[in-house]
Amino acid sequence: MKKTAAFFLTVALNAALGVVAAGAAPSEQAIYDEDDAIRRAFRTTLEREPAPSELRRYRVLMEEYGWTEADVRRDLTDRSDYQRYSRVRTLQPTAIVRRAYQDILGREPDPEGLRNYRSKIIDDGWLEQDVREALRRSDEYASMDRRTASADRIIRRAYRDILHREPDPSGLETYRRNIIENGWDEHDVRQALRTSPEKRQQGLAMSDARATEIVRRAYLDVLDREPDETGLRDYKQRVLRDGWSEQDVARALRDSEEYRSKNR
Repeated sequence: MKKTAAFFLTVALNAALGVVAAGAAPSEQAIYDEDDAIRRAFRTTLEREPAPSELRRYRVLMEEYGWTEADVRRDLTDRSDYQRYSRVRTLQPTAIVRRAYQDILGREPDPEGLRNYRSKIIDDGWLEQDVREALRRSDEYASMDRRTASADRIIRRAYRDILHREPDPSGLETYRRNIIENGWDEHDVRQALRTSPEKRQQGLAMSDARATEIVRRAYLDVLDREPDETGLRDYKQRVLRDGWSEQDVARALRDSEEYRSKNR
């Protein structure tokens, strides 16, 4: 989606330069209309109201980058962390809860927390985002030190996976602010890094043979077979053009019908 790509490219450039975009303050009516559109998108797509952090995230996208209600709906549909267990049985509730605890609170879940949030996912239709939002509302997460540590864990992992290095101080500060103040999460940070000038330059330097090997390893690891001609071509383009890592290819393959059929 062109608007999405333009948005994340702008954020990536700002992170590299330490720049924060400034614009005219929107009118109260504009904010009301945007919030109403975001709420409609959440009700239609996820059958719930947006959390305050989600409302802030999508309001920024609409105010500063021209997103429409349709763009919000599409983003909610495409994100893996908004998938429901009742519809995607390959999701692993225990892994979801453990990952959320490690990212948000920096620890393993206690037995009661694991049992409670597993039940929320399986029986009550909670999403990974719902678990994360609940942990962010906890007393344990309330201190700024805890929030900063959580944001930094997410940012460092994204930098290592996407750019294969530690974040520079400017990038760390920019993405930390977006996570703490604007409701960003790891999905948003990774998308921004994938469209950054640095990642594009890395893609230009990558050889066709290396991209092929990345796709082959992902296929063998996830689907236990060699890639077919179409899959090799399409995923190799993702690696070369969009800066996908082996983890990105593997994640996409786990969302495929073939993988779901093998793991039913």
